[in-house]
Amino acid sequence: MRDILSTLLEWQTSGRRFALACVTRTWGSSPRPLGSLMGVREDGLIVGSVSGGCVETAVIEEAQTALTYGGAREMTFDRLAEGSVWQVGLSCGGKIQVWIDPEPEIARWAELLAQDRGFVLATTLSPVARSVWKAGDPVLTELDQACQTAYEKRESGEAEVAGARTFLHVVRPRERLLVVGAVHIAAALVKFAKDLGFETVVIDPRATFAAVERFPIAPDLLVNDWPQRALPEIGVNEETYAVVLTHDPKIDDVALAHFLRSPAAYIGALGSRTTQAQRRESLAAEGFSAEDLARIHGPVGLAIGAKSPEEIAISILAEIIQVRNRS
Repeated sequence: MRDILSTLLEWQTSGRRFALACVTRTWGSSPRPLGSLMGVREDGLIVGSVSGGCVETAVIEEAQTALTYGGAREMTFDRLAEGSVWQVGLSCGGKIQVWIDPEPEIARWAELLAQDRGFVLATTLSPVARSVWKAGDPVLTELDQACQTAYEKRESGEAEVAGARTFLHVVRPRERLLVVGAVHIAAALVKFAKDLGFETVVIDPRATFAAVERFPIAPDLLVNDWPQRALPEIGVNEETYAVVLTHDPKIDDVALAHFLRSPAAYIGALGSRTTQAQRRESLAAEGFSAEDLARIHGPVGLAIGAKSPEEIAISILAEIIQVRNRS
């Protein structure tokens, strides 16, 4: 949602009409996950994708029809029949269901995203009705319960609520990459993480390192302070992916202890296997259990033979994505 919202808001501000297509159900192999969105402007311009290109043309045509005549509608696309070169369908052999809404509540979504609070967009498909459940709201109705369950599972999907088919679109708070150590790898991490939509925060008590000029693309927040002072103020939640990079126990181990006491989704630590063993021994002496220490990914990153700062950054982000998608 975040990746296409700015474009949709631009269209809305300029008075251009558009519909929103959403993948609401999948069977078998599918090119895009549940909740994938594509905006279709009245002139056929698109942003986002619902199938990676397989069925976009048909969706665009149906979206334009919805804008002309009104009314939300549903489309189902099955696998391509063998030899059907010009047939619209999925070459991957799967099946998807796409919901097209000519009246998306973009301004409301933008307001919720600006609050950085998780929420669930609930769309009753027949008859059409739209509502929003925000994380932390009281659970008073069957729909509230369904929204809360979907949010806790982090899974968008279709459900039957009070006898009606309802699509629950889960939107979590913005994910954050929190890096301790403004070293050369951190600069590459910030660059790539921003491309992936992460908020980026870098902490380093060493003024020489914590200089924005060292970053070709500046992090959202660069803090020149010790982690024991900076981290409580910044906060660490379930959407935080933390990495320590300094090789200095006075910095890294203090940060790791803080992350281990937090609900951080991922904790990574740079260093050799020998360094990791020494680090775990030190943290165990502070009272952390073997289960606690197992949360640390170290040596950090997927084993792809990375050598350069950019390659190491890619290996770290690849491991973060792997952990995120398995959660």
